[in-house]
Amino acid sequence: MQISPRKAEKPSLWIIAGPNGSGKSTLYNRTDIDGWGGSIWIINPDLLTLRLMEQESLAQNDANRAALDRIQNWLDASIEVHQTIGVETVLSTPKYRALIERAKARGFDVRMLYVVLESAELQIERVKLRVSEGGHDVPAEKIIARRARSFEQLALFAKHLDYLAIFDNSRGDPKLVAIKKYKRPLSVVGPLPADLKAMLQANLVIE
Repeated sequence: MQISPRKAEKPSLWIIAGPNGSGKSTLYNRTDIDGWGGSIWIINPDLLTLRLMEQESLAQNDANRAALDRIQNWLDASIEVHQTIGVETVLSTPKYRALIERAKARGFDVRMLYVVLESAELQIERVKLRVSEGGHDVPAEKIIARRARSFEQLALFAKHLDYLAIFDNSRGDPKLVAIKKYKRPLSVVGPLPADLKAMLQANLVIE
């Protein structure tokens, strides 16, 4: 099945979102999402922070702040010149709402790919695996708290998106479980995690 909103005609702002450890980068090589491909620049905050630490000898906190500033500048510049761009985020805060408003005012399609796991416990295990392979750690209590906040933000963002596809990556092969195309409501096409389903229902995103 082609997971397609329509052939891309306008510049797009892509937001690749999901709780810690959900595997957002697993979507990068998908070929069944129209308008999505290797030519789109997706900013990965974690990789940028690591690069700043290595190449500019910044401490982690300083690198985090510098990365956030640069990302915001890149996003703002791309919106200004009508250039398609994307960014990864846990989506645990409302910081990208203003960006979405500016993008839509400039004629962008705003599209989100959201990746979720069935439980916070599975996220914690995935993060542990990532650490064992040299990746960055996230404390378990933050993983749990951010999951709830990310679901809350997703429910609020969903109403302002032109396109939204939610994937369950619990088995390591992301499966489409819900999709929204433009003016249509979010359609559930597979089993959602119970806590995500409850949040979407509470915010009237789904019945």
